Amino acid sequence: MAGTLFIMLACFTWALDTLIRYPLLGVGYSTLQVVLFEHLALVLITAPLIWRYRHHYRQMRRASLACLFFIGGVGSALGTLAFTEAFHYLNPTVVILLQKLQPVIAIVLAFAVLKEQIRGHFVRWSLVILGGSFLMIAPDIMALGDAQWHYSDEEVEVLKGYGFTLLAVAAWGAATVCGKYLSYQSVPANAIMSGRFLSGLLVLLVLSLGNTDQISTMPAEDLGALVVMALLSGLLGMWLYYQGLKTVRAQLATLAELTFPVFAAGINWLFLDMSLTLYQIAGAILLIAGNIGLRLRDAKVTQQDTLTAQGA
Repeated sequence: MAGTLFIMLACFTWALDTLIRYPLLGVGYSTLQVVLFEHLALVLITAPLIWRYRHHYRQMRRASLACLFFIGGVGSALGTLAFTEAFHYLNPTVVILLQKLQPVIAIVLAFAVLKEQIRGHFVRWSLVILGGSFLMIAPDIMALGDAQWHYSDEEVEVLKGYGFTLLAVAAWGAATVCGKYLSYQSVPANAIMSGRFLSGLLVLLVLSLGNTDQISTMPAEDLGALVVMALLSGLLGMWLYYQGLKTVRAQLATLAELTFPVFAAGINWLFLDMSLTLYQIAGAILLIAGNIGLRLRDAKVTQQDTLTAQGA
């Protein structure tokens, strides 16, 4: 019970992220500035880990270092930029729910890159997940059809929102595959996490050099809010999550993780006045149901494979 509670608390901290990220965008800070300062705070907080694993980084092979840089530069930096930018164009709850497409991307890429087997149940549950995603965006698709491809500014913004959302899904899904590769190479989880933040910061610093007009002075109050966001969703959330995983089976962890979009939808509705349409609610239910089915089936198949291997 305690492990499940830890995971649910982690999901709650992740859901609180929007209450800080969205208002910061609303007062005029650029996406680049918010994500840059977020990573700067995370690097400063995890500096002891970076120092601790410095020799480990030096001994890593080029392929492993490339994966670590990809996780940070593409997954953490560009993925978070795209995720945050999508908030400008779409309901943040929709953006968060559509991130549940990540398992589909990650499994397909794991098959292509790591040669992991794709089983029949993956295709079935992926269709449910994709169906839920399309149902969520159905009203916007119909609006585009009614416009007969003569876009208004509003329709272009909607397309941008979905584009940034899917870019974040792809970036984080690919980063998951790189994380799997590093785990196969026995790279410690804390080394991956701290290296992720550092490499992400390096990429963001390069981007900021070419976009200095997007960086402005931030008062102490807003800086404090940003640090709180980094501590909540970046560090405390992950610490709670891994504490929960120590005592919770994969099946229960999967169910507990799905409280994240529920918490996010509730918090965004109560505090940001962002409700969902009936289409979006129906699509969200399919999206979550597909994730439950896929992950529970994966866990069952893994357990069966383990028992078969032990019997052999």
